[in-house]
Order: sequence, then C-alpha cells, then structure tokens
Amino acid sequence: MSVSHLWLGLLSSIVVFVVCLSGAMYSFKTQISELLNYDVVFNTEANHSNWVKPETIKINFLKEKKQVTRMIYPSDFSRNVMVFFHDLEEDFDGHYYVHPSTGDIVGSNAQSTGAFFDLMRSIHKNLLLGKIGNHLVGISILIFVVLLISGLILWFPSNKKQWKKGFQIKWSAKLPRVIYDLHNTLGFYTFLLLLFISITGLYVSYAWVKSAVVVSLGGQPVLNASNADAMKSELSNVFASFLEESMDNQVEKEKQQVDVSLNQLIEDSNRRLPYKAITTIQLPTDDNPHYQITKVKQESIFSAVVPDHVKYGKDGQFKKLILFSDQSIADQFMEVSLPLHTGEILGLSGIILYFVVTMIACSMPVTGILIWVRKL
Repeated sequence: MSVSHLWLGLLSSIVVFVVCLSGAMYSFKTQISELLNYDVVFNTEANHSNWVKPETIKINFLKEKKQVTRMIYPSDFSRNVMVFFHDLEEDFDGHYYVHPSTGDIVGSNAQSTGAFFDLMRSIHKNLLLGKIGNHLVGISILIFVVLLISGLILWFPSNKKQWKKGFQIKWSAKLPRVIYDLHNTLGFYTFLLLLFISITGLYVSYAWVKSAVVVSLGGQPVLNASNADAMKSELSNVFASFLEESMDNQVEKEKQQVDVSLNQLIEDSNRRLPYKAITTIQLPTDDNPHYQITKVKQESIFSAVVPDHVKYGKDGQFKKLILFSDQSIADQFMEVSLPLHTGEILGLSGIILYFVVTMIACSMPVTGILIWVRKL
C-alpha cells in the first residue's frame, strides 16, 4: 500500500500542485475585482429612497444610444445596480454601475483582472494544453482521489497509543517529524472536503463520473454511445423537451417586438417570488427571445447560488415559473455542481474554507516528496 501511495504520488505530484494552486488563486476572482473597483461597485451613501425602476434605466440608456441587455439588482442598497448594454452606434458590449436610487451612472470597472484570472482558470482546467491537458488533469485528480483513500488507510493508527499522535502535529519535534505530521495529520483533517472537491471536479471532466453521481441521486445516466439502447425512452423525453423549447423560441422570434414595461414584469415576478433577493432581469436577444427574471434568495445557507426563474414571452406574457425547490435532487445537483466545486455555494465563508483546504492540498505533494527524499 505504501509503495503504491508513493509512486502514484510522484506520478501526479506536479499536476496536482499546479491545479490546486491555480484553483486557490482563482477562488477570490470576484472579491479581488470588486475590491479594486470598490468606488463603482459599492454604494457608500447613507440615505436611500426607493429603488430606481428598471424601465427608467432602460429609457436613460436608450437616450445615449445604448440598448440594455441585462440588469442585476443587489439585495440591498449597499451595492450599485449593474447594467449590461450594447452600444448601437459603435457596436460593442459593455457594462456600467448605476446608483440604486437615482439611476445615475457611477462608472465601470477601471481595474480589470479578467486576463489574469482567465489564465488561472485555463491552467486549472487543462494546464494550457487543450484537450490533452483536460485528460491529464482528469487522470491526475483521479489518482489524487486514490491517494486520499490510501493515505487515510495508511494514517489509521494500529493501536490506541498511536491515536493521539495521528490527530496532532508535534511542533517541538525535529523538522523531519514535523514534515511527516503535516503530511499525515493535515491530510486526515481535510480528507472529506478534498475528496468532495476532487469528485465534483471529476464530475465536470468525465461523463462516467457524471452518470455515477446523477444516478446515485436518483437521476438518469448521461446519454452516450455505450448506453444508447437502454436510454431510448429517456432520449425521447429529452428530445421532446428540446423540441418544445425550440418551437417556443421560434414562435417568440416571429412575434413583433412590442413595448413591454419592465416595471410590470418586476411587479409580477415579485408577486410570484415574494422574497428579498439578488434580482437579474434578462431582456430578449436574438438567441433567446424571452424576458427572464432570476431571483437568488439571500436568507438561506445556499444564498450564493440557488436561483428561481420567471420566464416571460417577447410580448411580456407570463410563460413559466421555475423553482429550484421543485427540481429533483439530481437536477439540483447538476445546476449547482460548479459552486459546489468552488465553495461559492456557502458564500464568502465557503470560498475561504475551500482556499485554506486547497492550499493544504498544494502542500501534500511537497511534504510527500520531502518524506520520500529523506527515506532515500
């Protein structure tokens, strides 16, 4: 067991280190970007009146030859409203932050960190090696899962006297012992969370992992060539749903554009979803000719990612209410798999926890190699 653990660790150490480090750096993308652009993202005024109406924002932007495509209202007045637009004169897409009460344009992100974090994301996903990198990362993380399980077996004390040693780091000991304790003890304390992060990462990379997870939660396997015959009925249902959605989109595209009051849509969605939330208003586009209002509830532990949707036609007529709570466990997991992998599902506290655990994962290959070198 120890020999296999050693060689598997050496085989995957570099990739695991790079993937964990880039993932840890990427985790604070939103917080760092907002901090660098604090003056435009956050509203520091003490006195507030009512929320600026979305129709007012749309009209004000049209006066400047800018067509609004999306608005994001925060849950309270501590932040400004984020408005995405398409410039009709110069033909480019952009965004501004506007004051939540007056609707005045505050500005846009002056300090962009997008290029750096896009690089970290690419390194984390495929080491900048495309499809080959995707497979290399997936195989290394699969090996890491095996290492976590074998490491737990090796850590497990053989008698009662060793139990205490397995739960603590003896800082007063010599350096080799401290390194050994850091590898074993920290590995034990972070085992479950690292295993969960790894499995959700594999879920994104491999269809067979996705199928195993979805089926275990009561869903249907991911459709592929190997199970096509067994999944004919499911394929029919999926196709029927897709066809219905496509036909609905086509009908909406053929409708004449009418002047729809965004204020009325917001009032209607608030009646259907009567709770405080981050609210996104998506206006019709060429690809998606619907109005959609998404509310993310801020009063639960899953406030960062659990959305409810209200869908309207191009003419403003109500189409569908999509509640997260009404979906199956398998569908819910598929919708929140990414924030589960990054820790965003628990908000800032989850991101910090995942960052600490991921940095510990970065240390595992280092301490493991140091232990191996000393044995040599």
